[in-house]
Amino acid sequence: MILNKYIFVFVGIVAVVCTGGCGSPGHVREDYAGKVVYEPEHASGFKIFGSDSANSVIIRSYDPWQGAGGVATDLFVRRGGEDVPAGFTGQVVNGNAKRIVAMSSTHVAMLDAVGKVSSVIGVSGIGFISNPYIVAHRDVIADIGFDGNIDYEALLSLKPDVVLLYGVNGASVMEGKLKEFGIPFMYVGDYVEESPVGKAEWLVALAELTGTRNTGIAQIKKISASYDSLKNEVEKCVVKGAPKVLVNTPYSDQWFMPSKNSYIVRLISDAGGEYMYEKNEGNSSVP
Repeated sequence: MILNKYIFVFVGIVAVVCTGGCGSPGHVREDYAGKVVYEPEHASGFKIFGSDSANSVIIRSYDPWQGAGGVATDLFVRRGGEDVPAGFTGQVVNGNAKRIVAMSSTHVAMLDAVGKVSSVIGVSGIGFISNPYIVAHRDVIADIGFDGNIDYEALLSLKPDVVLLYGVNGASVMEGKLKEFGIPFMYVGDYVEESPVGKAEWLVALAELTGTRNTGIAQIKKISASYDSLKNEVEKCVVKGAPKVLVNTPYSDQWFMPSKNSYIVRLISDAGGEYMYEKNEGNSSVP
């Protein structure tokens, strides 16, 4: 059936991103707060701020987990020894990040998409990551464990420039320890995006972190064009009824159903399928 072909190809297109204490944002100087150097076209969860008089930038993450309710976090990428903005209270990375710990396989995929997967020195659950570079370098890339059982000694020994975090229903349990150890971190809220291409667009934020913003912008343009092309092909298909799709698997005797507004449900719809659970209209999965 031709429709099934398009569903399969759609999943392939978004494979780059679908393998898968904060408070108010830091007060920043007007020259940073007033200039947006990258405003996402599809994503709603981040912006990149800059200054006419500096090469450094601020990557701001908005509502980076389910039910965040207005939380925003800032990461200052300090370049050329430039001063950290007066009164800034967020995280600071000195220079483009070259040693990165990725807590999600989607982070690995994004870094791979911009040619920076070799910067990954640590991951969570290496046995579940199929990226060719990670597989080929399993002897030198550390597995620091999962949120509930992190090997902080191993993490400290890596001396990372930054740890890429995500929250589920709140801030990561790692946040407090990272602050205690003085290890910078950045929240990547790609999974809460409602658009599949918006989820993918987070690769631009990681590209900025590694000094490859233009590469990231070029990649997301290609992904967006490919996605739209396939979506248009699906719309031309004439079928009797859309395939009904159920997602996830049971966990602790419960089946978690994503919101009808989530990126995965949009992906199913754009590929010509029909999500089987339309009752959840919130912004988080429900058991």
